[in-house]
Amino acid sequence: MNQVLSLMPRHRRNHTAAVGVISGTTLALVMMVLGELGRWFRWNSYGLTDQPFGLFTTFAAPALGCTLLAFLALAGGRQTSAKVLHAAAAGASLIGFLAVTLLEPLVPVHPMVFCFFGVANLVALLGNPIRTLGLRRLVLVGSPLLGVLLTITCYLQGGGAQRTFWGGPYIINDFRLAFWFSELLIVAVLLAVVGTKIRPWACLILVPLTAFPLSGMFISLGGDSTVGRIGISPEVFYIFCSLAGLVSAWASWRRPTISWAGTRQL
Repeated sequence: MNQVLSLMPRHRRNHTAAVGVISGTTLALVMMVLGELGRWFRWNSYGLTDQPFGLFTTFAAPALGCTLLAFLALAGGRQTSAKVLHAAAAGASLIGFLAVTLLEPLVPVHPMVFCFFGVANLVALLGNPIRTLGLRRLVLVGSPLLGVLLTITCYLQGGGAQRTFWGGPYIINDFRLAFWFSELLIVAVLLAVVGTKIRPWACLILVPLTAFPLSGMFISLGGDSTVGRIGISPEVFYIFCSLAGLVSAWASWRRPTISWAGTRQL
């Protein structure tokens, strides 16, 4: 492990760790609200005979909780505690994965959920995600804002389908969100680890690929507004992400390092 880390410059490891924290925190917030808390605020869609109520009714709850606590520890300046919690979240993901594959839980959680949180929390351990002021702002402000945005859009698309969020057949369920976030995590990590010479080409190729998971998270399946409440054609995302790839490639070529006034470079 140490040999692998030594091959990657420290600033790239910090960027990669920031990606792990942002992605893990965001999805943990979405799933905690829709999957765990959803059983409370969707009381009119539930009966006591449907599924258990409460915050800890699935094997995913420990991984979600540890991931969110790790973010709070970072926000409070407790970096050692954050690392311990990230490691605990990765361990809880492994245990949860084994539990759902070997047992028959009352509330099923797709194994993809545990795979994502296991990888995201391990990635968060690769470096210091808030080492610079720029990274600190990106992680501590971007994570909750993105989580709130996605929670609202996913809730709107669900149309009351939070009742079957875990293992449900609807557009927004645990498997689809974990799969889309895994795609975004891979793209973001690749962008974070590439060098300055390769970054423009990486942006040109990888940024447009984000259109596929983004179009799934933000819109109805196939842009069909009769399925969900957000009816935007997928082509809008494809065009937007393609243009974003061109702009990102040009910006990376013109200015390989990202920095803020009065701060060290990212």
